[in-house]
Amino acid sequence: MTGRLLRIINKHYRIEELPIPISEGVEVTAREIHCLQTIGQNEGANLKSIASILGVSKSAISQMVGKLEKRGFVRKDRAPDNDKELLAFLTESGWDAFKIHQEFHERHMNNLLSRLEEFSDPQIATASAIMAVVETVVDERMAELFGKKINDT
Repeated sequence: MTGRLLRIINKHYRIEELPIPISEGVEVTAREIHCLQTIGQNEGANLKSIASILGVSKSAISQMVGKLEKRGFVRKDRAPDNDKELLAFLTESGWDAFKIHQEFHERHMNNLLSRLEEFSDPQIATASAIMAVVETVVDERMAELFGKKINDT
């Protein structure tokens, strides 16, 4: 089981490294599309909140949002009540990328769900419980390696 889980993780990691085509000649990285997805789902959130959702530093998200802004996917505005706080919004191009990625995920999630229909509810519950244990072990390992408690994201 652990061997299969490791293979799944490695395959997912390879997928995450591939560029994602958005339109003719326009590609984004997995990190960029996940940032766009988070901004789209939290329109007008400040950069600190976006960083927290993605589990990255405020510095990392500032760099990413700046890069996406230069590429025309994101717009930053100052918060009306705090001149130092920056809020992130998707541009029309950002929303286009967001929708393309959403459709991709929906297509693959529907495929997964249709394949899981062959399993009984108790089988799904057992698999879910096993994954919860695996996640707890990974969280503990991360806490040991990074010296802090990892929050659910």
